[in-house]
Amino acid sequence: MLETLLQRWQMLTPRERRTLVAGAALLAVALVWLVLFEPAWDARRRLQAELPTMRAQLAQAEQLADEARRLGAVPGASDSPQAVKAQLEQSIEGAGLRPALAQLTLTGNLFELRFKSVPYGAWLAWLEAAARETRLRVVDAAVTRETGVGVVSARLALEMPRREGR
Repeated sequence: MLETLLQRWQMLTPRERRTLVAGAALLAVALVWLVLFEPAWDARRRLQAELPTMRAQLAQAEQLADEARRLGAVPGASDSPQAVKAQLEQSIEGAGLRPALAQLTLTGNLFELRFKSVPYGAWLAWLEAAARETRLRVVDAAVTRETGVGVVSARLALEMPRREGR
């Protein structure tokens, strides 16, 4: 078969040989383009388009990992109810809400708090921070508007996190 191809090549005129060589070179360039270059080019373009999304996802994952580490360092379910009550009292004092606190009782794993004439914004900021720091869960809340602007009375029930193994 190779001998037959060589005989046919010898019978071709120089012009035909140049045409076949040019066609073979063009075919080789097209094949290299389709097999090697174009897939890499397309993948590069696709990755450039996806890179901002991937960076945003990485930033979000890092932020969540930082929050998980921070929350892991916060004492939680292993704290006694009395220790959590002391934390609550300290956070209320730190937020400047002690004068508005009418009641803070502990029944089992449930804390009941009542605030009278408290600025709503300050109370809400305290509640968010206290729930995050102590890992208490709001199980009941009632807020009643008072006569002053932005002043409320609030009743709140917070539950301790359940211990593992229960």
